[in-house]
Amino acid sequence: MSRTLREMPCFAHWPPIALSQLMGSSRLCWHKRGSMLSADVEAGKPEIFVIVSGHVLHVEAPRDSARMSLALRGPRHILGLSYMLDLGSRRLEYVANDEVVAIHIPGHLLFGFLDDDPVRWKDMSRMVLQQERTQIDLVVGQTVGSFARRLASTVEQLAALYGTQATEKDAVHLRLTQQTLADILQVSRQSVNTQMSTWAALGVVEIQYSGILVRDSSALREISRPPAPLEDGVSA
Repeated sequence: MSRTLREMPCFAHWPPIALSQLMGSSRLCWHKRGSMLSADVEAGKPEIFVIVSGHVLHVEAPRDSARMSLALRGPRHILGLSYMLDLGSRRLEYVANDEVVAIHIPGHLLFGFLDDDPVRWKDMSRMVLQQERTQIDLVVGQTVGSFARRLASTVEQLAALYGTQATEKDAVHLRLTQQTLADILQVSRQSVNTQMSTWAALGVVEIQYSGILVRDSSALREISRPPAPLEDGVSA
């Protein structure tokens, strides 16, 4: 817990006694794939989550419609700050995409420590804004352009953020199912599989049981680029 928090800019300058007090009231939890991080949180006692390992799917579940997957979050992301706000009918949740270890911090306790020193709020705000900027870039790639372009952008960016080096040179393994990709992009799994199979035949990716092996990141990046404008300003 201490190593993970100290590696995060929002906690890096906390005095040891304050960080020890925070950890003393927090808990380290393991979550199996598909479980909801807030499933065992008592009503009226919101928690903030710090991901130690694994990845969670950030989803929005409006009470009158189906769940919508928004983004994938990885290690050293701080999540759940919205639980301290009254969002009315909106319900934001975090679902384990694989096996996840997370620090559960009592929300009111964290906010109390932040209120004790404005510099802590500044560090927290800066880090959260940086994380959200990364997520905005992801969301833009997920929503703009053709389906192939959106899928390429999503896979390429997630592999860069959360992929692990494979045994093959320059290959990156991304632990992400085609169904999760379909949920993020709001399309059918068949659509994802058809496009991924096309890229697999070209040697750009390899579809594996445990996820996706990205063999050629530059090819995905090229597919995700917007069309070059023509001289008269009209896109090709």
